[in-house]
Amino acid sequence: MKRAVGCCLFVLAVAGSACQPVQESGPPSETVVKQIEQRVPEYFKKTADLPATVVIKVVDVKPALVPNLLSATLELTQGTQTQRYPITLTRDGRYVIQGPMADLSVDPYKANMDKITLKDLPPRGNENAGVTIVAYSDFQCPFCAKAYSTIEDQLLKEYGDKVRLYFKNFPLSNIHPWAESAALASICARQQSPQGFWKMYDFFFLNQKDITPANVKEKAEGVIRDAGLDVAKFDDCFDNKTAMGTLKAEMDEATSLNVRSTPTFFVNGRKLQGAVPYDQFKAAVDAALGGGAAPTATTAAG
Repeated sequence: MKRAVGCCLFVLAVAGSACQPVQESGPPSETVVKQIEQRVPEYFKKTADLPATVVIKVVDVKPALVPNLLSATLELTQGTQTQRYPITLTRDGRYVIQGPMADLSVDPYKANMDKITLKDLPPRGNENAGVTIVAYSDFQCPFCAKAYSTIEDQLLKEYGDKVRLYFKNFPLSNIHPWAESAALASICARQQSPQGFWKMYDFFFLNQKDITPANVKEKAEGVIRDAGLDVAKFDDCFDNKTAMGTLKAEMDEATSLNVRSTPTFFVNGRKLQGAVPYDQFKAAVDAALGGGAAPTATTAAG
């Protein structure tokens, strides 16, 4: 036993009958963190083929759920836009895995729903429905408008009180110039009235072709006025971007769920990506209700 102890990474087990590897789970040293913050961006700059204008940082380096591993977030920033990706590293900072650790003992659908905050969000449909659909979407995205039609014209009509829909903003501002403004407008409307929010939601998706960065505020004010809400209060929220904190929280939540494109839906935690055909939405809802086949993936996303 003396010889085994001399091999450094071994300690006497509590029971005193066996040797076990040391399991490190405390915070990483400053030296390791600095090494990771330098190595990881250098590596991804050379392998990810990103534009020179993209700034890469590693943040939130901390112990992972599994001993001897670390978790962190890779931030890619271009201008005012930032995207975040989870990564897993060995404690010495030498090896990296692109993605989070997955606990196979946990139901992944439940794990997804546990990350989603629905507090203070107005549902469309029966608030006590057995199936919850959460959409992460972009008002300027054409695929999102297509999915809007599928949900509003078919899914909600067929399933009625059995489903409820929640909407969260995930504007892709780097390709959709008025998407962020529309997202802020929808949150400003939501702060005044659930009905006002859903009117704004309907308006943006039904009138995409008529909206521009220059007129998005004017168009939104018209919705606020038609809904009988306070235009001055809306203007204060919109102009001063007081809803930006809420918008950022919705986007960060989407990132934590590995949402990378729009639209992305979660049906009782089951992920559907893109403007999926109606039969795939139906299959997901039927499965959540207790029957039916699992949906298949699609790549149609904006």
